[in-house]
Amino acid sequence: MANDDFPRGLVPLSLRPLGIHYYRASTGADIFIGDSVNRNASGLVGVSSAATIGVEQLLGVAVGFAGPRKAGTATDDPYLDASDLTTLATGLETGDRFIAVADDPNQEFYIQEDTGGTALSLLEIGAAIAVVYRTAGSGNTTSGFSQSEIDASGFVTTTAAQLQIIRRHDNINADGTYNAVGDYAKWVVKILHRQDGGAANAAPIV
Repeated sequence: MANDDFPRGLVPLSLRPLGIHYYRASTGADIFIGDSVNRNASGLVGVSSAATIGVEQLLGVAVGFAGPRKAGTATDDPYLDASDLTTLATGLETGDRFIAVADDPNQEFYIQEDTGGTALSLLEIGAAIAVVYRTAGSGNTTSGFSQSEIDASGFVTTTAAQLQIIRRHDNINADGTYNAVGDYAKWVVKILHRQDGGAANAAPIV
């Protein structure tokens, strides 16, 4: 039977991710659970460009959000709405919004494969793979999940991509069949080029 089609970006492979830190969010784009993120020159964190093959450092993956002083966000949205990102002031002020990022270098994630090109096979284990958005630059505003997937036609034999394929994910579809090679297959991956965390704009979760 067919694999479940349920894009939700990068999902940490553990009951509790190995490491989570809060980072101040950058303005300009909505941020969804499961988005790969990186830090800009100002130390603020936003969605990575993705959708391209090339070396791009990633800080980690968004797994939650918080508002000023890491309390609730200004809206009830299950994602960080760009309209809620006012001008970020210095320190923990009214405009601050935070992203909880799974940023441990040993963290593994699973992610869904798209349907473009030839489906990935077990021969691609170990290869570098690019991220692509099903709907460009956005996620599901109802569920709050990212619409990012790995690009079946975007694996390379060099290291010029964001992720590395580790193995096929051992999970079961809604109809009771096992996750299989083919459209919408789920794969375990790790960040290939990692951006260091722990800057002044980060704070460890407590």
